[in-house]
Amino acid sequence: MSAPSPSSVEAPTEAALDGSSAAERDYIPYIAPMFAYVALSSLEGSLPNTGWYPAAYAAKAAIVAALMWYYRATWRDLRPAPGPAAVALAAAAGLLVIGLWIGLDGRYPALPFMGGERTAFDPNVLSPAGKWAFIVVRFIGLVALVPVFEELFWRSFLMRWLIDQEFWKVPIGKVTPAAAVISAAAFALAHPEWLPALLTGLIWAGLLWKTRSVSACVISHFVANLALGIFVVATQSWKFW
Repeated sequence: MSAPSPSSVEAPTEAALDGSSAAERDYIPYIAPMFAYVALSSLEGSLPNTGWYPAAYAAKAAIVAALMWYYRATWRDLRPAPGPAAVALAAAAGLLVIGLWIGLDGRYPALPFMGGERTAFDPNVLSPAGKWAFIVVRFIGLVALVPVFEELFWRSFLMRWLIDQEFWKVPIGKVTPAAAVISAAAFALAHPEWLPALLTGLIWAGLLWKTRSVSACVISHFVANLALGIFVVATQSWKFW
């Protein structure tokens, strides 16, 4: 068998040299669902009246879900599944988070440079069927979509990007003090409830460091959001969502 000519041998690509594929090196799949959710949420204050909110939220959830599916290659970061001990720790962290979120309400000052408030839509203004249809859709967004795309953005992408802008070279689960603090501060700035959000960002950074699992953070986020949703519906505290 003759040796291949030099012209027929392809030079190794940069992706091949560092062991990553082009998809693994792409920022957009991590950013797009998060950006869409934030951008569409910012438009909710411009609705003609609050009666438009259920349809607007359903449309937002559908768009974000479509983007998550389109960019589902990022779901590889959720593997492997965490073990029982990590799941238990994640659930406990989620309950701690929601305890802080509710318990600190009204106990810290609003920051003047923090814009925006939650829509706080009261579904009791709808028909009984419309109310429960909205609550179902709201729960889908709260517990099935948000924990996944937010954790893939905050704890998988941003945490690693803050350590090295070639984030694909950073092992999932690596956390530095600076990355933990900066990502938690950014998480706080993205929420009207800045103090519990800051503490939540630090807690989930610690959970990521302890478990080395983005899935553990997703589970914790799921537990927190599910508990919040149940609390909101049970107590009619619509201001929390």
